[in-house]
Amino acid sequence: MTAPADKAAAAHGFLTPLTVVLPGDDLTNTILPSSKDDGKVSSKGGPPKLGPGLLYTAQTKRITATLAGRLYHRPSTRTYAVLSNKRRYIPQVGDRVLGIVEEGAGEFYRLNIHGPHPALLHNLSFEGATKRNRPILSPGALMYCRVTSVNGAMDPELSCKVGGDGAADGGARRRDWMTDEGTYGELKGGTVTRISLGLARELLKPTNVVLDALGKAGLAFEICVGTNGLVWIHSERPEYTVMIGTAIKNSEIMTEAQVRGMVKQLVATVRSSMEE
Repeated sequence: MTAPADKAAAAHGFLTPLTVVLPGDDLTNTILPSSKDDGKVSSKGGPPKLGPGLLYTAQTKRITATLAGRLYHRPSTRTYAVLSNKRRYIPQVGDRVLGIVEEGAGEFYRLNIHGPHPALLHNLSFEGATKRNRPILSPGALMYCRVTSVNGAMDPELSCKVGGDGAADGGARRRDWMTDEGTYGELKGGTVTRISLGLARELLKPTNVVLDALGKAGLAFEICVGTNGLVWIHSERPEYTVMIGTAIKNSEIMTEAQVRGMVKQLVATVRSSMEE
């Protein structure tokens, strides 16, 4: 992500990168800037919120990093967190994830979200679902859900209901599950692939370069990105679906200019092969 894109993300209230940190780094002066008047820590706007990868020690009143990664800041909520490209997804409340139904167990479905434990989805955790009118999921079904509960060593709980009034859930739409127009639920058709957690976070930014380039190339496609590193892609032609997945994976190690050139070349190659 380039500097202009980071500024645009900040304008939309998204995380903006500050610096690269290592475990043990003292970030007190970065997160708690001192007042110029008396040297005390400024409390303007209230105390900051510390997310994953940060530890506050009350005895020393210092903030240190516990993970290697990039320190991010969300100005709208004064939240700081260290985001790293982990291999294993660790569920957090509020995450939007893709999960694969493994089995039904009583009133719950057990889903594989590629985390430390399988996740549980109640059969009534759908908009408008009742005991007589609820979705019947088969093993292998791909679901888009929201993490609602994480409790230590217990299996995390998922929901296909919009959180709150929808505004706090990214503007998600509340629609009955039978309409197939809701934000969450089963994803049908298309294909699913795994990517790194860092790339998944990049794809969720409104200023993501590769998705912007694919859209400007005139391709009609649907995409659903889970913070757990699963991506669902659906387009009108299988060739386009494969090409979009390839472009997304290639974009992880490219600059903005390289990404746009790569997408342009891939689109031209695929369209040429389809015309032959």
